[in-house]
Amino acid sequence: MDWMLLLLIAASHLASAFLAATIAQQKARNSRMWFCAGLLFGLLGLIAAAGLPDRHQIVYLRHLAEAQGYRNKRVSGKK
Repeated sequence: MDWMLLLLIAASHLASAFLAATIAQQKARNSRMWFCAGLLFGLLGLIAAAGLPDRHQIVYLRHLAEAQGYRNKRVSGKK
């Protein structure tokens, strides 16, 4: 019984890892890192990957803001 439980937990973590990597890749994130997070944390890693904002959407919204004349006053790297 203990081996079956361990096998079930390992299979669920492996499935979560593959799903987290797939979701991260679709959201233009680092799929290897999210695979490791899904493998290590299981369902929590999968939920975290699903909660990530889409990087394509962030770039698109930044482009729209700049097209409307918005300029970021806080530029990273400059004081």
